[in-house]
This record gives sequence, C-alpha cells and structure tokens, in this order.
Amino acid sequence: MAAVGCGGSNAPLHGYVFDPPRDAPALQILDADGTLYDLASERGKRTVVLFFGYTHCPDVCPTTLAAWASARRELGGAEKGVRWLFVSVDPERDTPQVAQGYARQFDPTFVGLSPTVEQLEALQKTWGFRVMREDDPKGAGSYTVMHPARTYVIDRAGRIRELLSQNTAASDIAMDVRQIR
Repeated sequence: MAAVGCGGSNAPLHGYVFDPPRDAPALQILDADGTLYDLASERGKRTVVLFFGYTHCPDVCPTTLAAWASARRELGGAEKGVRWLFVSVDPERDTPQVAQGYARQFDPTFVGLSPTVEQLEALQKTWGFRVMREDDPKGAGSYTVMHPARTYVIDRAGRIRELLSQNTAASDIAMDVRQIR
C-alpha cells in the first residue's frame, strides 16, 4: 500500500491507501426495519465510509463516529453522495435497533447494522479482521470487545481505497472522502 492521492488530486490521503484498490467484500445484513442492506447496492451511487465497532465501546467507537459527524458537516452538500455505515461486532448485545439507534445519535443519516453471530464470523473472514470478547475479571457479566479500529473508505466503484486509523481528524476524513468520491 502506498500513501498517494486518488480521485484526481495530488494531495496525499491520510490513511493507508490500497494501490491498486481492491474490491470490497460482500456485506449483507438486515437493518432495524428488517430490510436487507446490501453493500453492493451502493456501487455506482455512493462512496461508503464503513466502521466495525460496538455500542458499548468506551472510546474508539464514539470518537470515530463523532469525527464522522463533523466530517459529514464539513462536506456540506457534497455529503449526499456518501453512506456512513456502522456495523456492530457485538451481536449478543447489539440488536439491529440498538446499532441503528447508536449510529443515529451521532448523526440522523448514519446507518447502524448488527449481523447475526454467523454473519459476523463470515465478515471477519472476508474483510480480514478479528474480534475477541474480553470478560470483565470482576464478573457481573460485563465485557468489552477487541475490534479493528480503522475506517474503510470505499469508492463508488465498490473498491476499498483507503483505511483510516483511529483518531483521524474530521477535516482529514472529509478531505479524503472528497478525493476518493
């Protein structure tokens, strides 16, 4: 991967750039309304900004989604061509309704999805990440989930162009989305 600009600009992107871009793996999950969300349906229509996290996350997830909300505002009218997609890695606690509510507390246009346990296992294989549950040593049934802390930026052709690390500034996210669109 090289850190080079895309989308006609010479400005460098702020994350890890796939050069050449790779096709985004399949992602099909029922949303809170019971409608199938299919990432492939975004091809030719929208850039997709995608993050795998969970609603009980104490730090990375809320920080990332707050940065997304700021980036979305910074994009202004150009934002209409972008889908902001939060996918839970904690199907035990995060129902589709919980994931959707969590995402929308940051911005009403954000989409929150929660796969089944089986779907999550398949997503880990096809997207190349791992999650691990860490039970609280004090008991009481609480736990955290170790998960990837990167945001995928997928162009309108359905190709992963960039991975943004946690704590990427909102202005940098907006700049990169503008270039990748």
